[in-house]
Amino acid sequence: MRRYLTLLMLAVLLPTVARAENPADAKPLCPLFTAIEFEVGGSELIDTYLAPWSYKGWSLAIGAEWMRAMPIEKYRWVWQQQLRFNFARTRLRISGNGLTDAGSLHYAFAMMRYSELPVKGLRIYYGADMTLTAAALYNYHGGNNPVAVKADISWGLTAMAVYNVMLGKLPVTARYQLSLPVVGVFAQPEYAESYYEVSLGNYKNFLHAGTWATRFDMTNRLTIDLHFGSWALRAGYGNGIYTTYTAGNRYQWISHHFVIGFAGDLLRWSAGDKDRKVCRALYTL
Repeated sequence: MRRYLTLLMLAVLLPTVARAENPADAKPLCPLFTAIEFEVGGSELIDTYLAPWSYKGWSLAIGAEWMRAMPIEKYRWVWQQQLRFNFARTRLRISGNGLTDAGSLHYAFAMMRYSELPVKGLRIYYGADMTLTAAALYNYHGGNNPVAVKADISWGLTAMAVYNVMLGKLPVTARYQLSLPVVGVFAQPEYAESYYEVSLGNYKNFLHAGTWATRFDMTNRLTIDLHFGSWALRAGYGNGIYTTYTAGNRYQWISHHFVIGFAGDLLRWSAGDKDRKVCRALYTL
């Protein structure tokens, strides 16, 4: 009797074990897409809290990007993180004199769903994002108020078009992404309000609701990745517009940058993973 029970249990359990060990039925592998970017270009600045004039000059940036597919709707959702530091040195537009330095740190987290289009290799991503930005400006001839500090958090929309194509024997990935914050909160003193007043707890005129009536931001990025084995050379263009309006004060930073960098999918492989499905966030080649 015991022998028959043992055979019955083996008959029930062995198919289950076989299915679990079948690579085709295993959980897909989701590599971490990673990109490092270096940027150079120009910026235009105006902050009437420091001076009523606009400034123009050169700017640099360094950034990183990460993306990964998520186990939602058969891995059609991806998350994206971006981190970027910008520095600009500008002078008065009207004379070329004067000097204002500016630096900013920008972080964004997005969740997007992609849809396949009838054109082979073309995907459209769409979703929402959250951004955090901190910036500081120093005006070298600013008198009593040479420094201005900015900070904001916002929620908005983002969309991306990605086209994976073969140019001869060279795999190429072209991408355009637009991000547009909709609502948020930003910190900026009003005209003639000192940071000393803020340090005493007077936040009434320092924190502001961010809507398109008081704040307008937009970022555009166009990149082309040329694949060489497991990594890709990236080149492209980046544009950012950051604008806020408060009583008697206007702030705007516009940048145009040439982008160069490298990118690729990071994935740990083992001997038993060679037949497992791979769900990539960006590349399909």
